[in-house]
Amino acid sequence: MLRLLADENIPKKLAFLLKKLNVDTIRLQDLGIRGISDNELINIANKLERTILTRDSDFTTSNLLSLARSGVIYIQYQPSKNEIPILAKRIASIAHQLEPKPGLLIIIGHEHIEVYD
Repeated sequence: MLRLLADENIPKKLAFLLKKLNVDTIRLQDLGIRGISDNELINIANKLERTILTRDSDFTTSNLLSLARSGVIYIQYQPSKNEIPILAKRIASIAHQLEPKPGLLIIIGHEHIEVYD
């Protein structure tokens, strides 16, 4: 099962719903962290052994992805308030099925989910 570290760009409601769906999720803001670099986020995720949940496409590049020991879930779009519950269910399903590992990249679009490992 994936344990998630939600980047600052992840809506609070999405993180809340993931927790309700039994996905172990921590927000950077819950840790009192804001405005950090991509590398700092990766270091925190690695220390906490968590998969990064983000809307930042920089994490899909090989140089950053290769540093994330538990992988990355990248949401390709800005979900509307009405879409957040559906998105939470999609992410929860993935999180319950997969195991963390280096190089894991999950891209979630409106109509598709791509998994690269």
